[in-house]
Amino acid sequence: MKRVVLFLRGAIPLLFVAALLIAGPTLLAWWLIGGTFGWHHLAVGLGGAVLLFAIGGAWLGWAMGRFKQKM
Repeated sequence: MKRVVLFLRGAIPLLFVAALLIAGPTLLAWWLIGGTFGWHHLAVGLGGAVLLFAIGGAWLGWAMGRFKQKM
């Protein structure tokens, strides 16, 4: 039971952040492009989410590299 609780304690926030990473750019694309919500809005939103994830990963990698150099 402890393992399940520990798993859910980590998985639920990650799923929430993933949903926000997809929903934020998708809603922004819908607002900017306009019209009825469709697959092209979702595609642009997913592309934006991948871009945000890549930028965040590169930034985190850069920060970790700088931290290791100072040690």
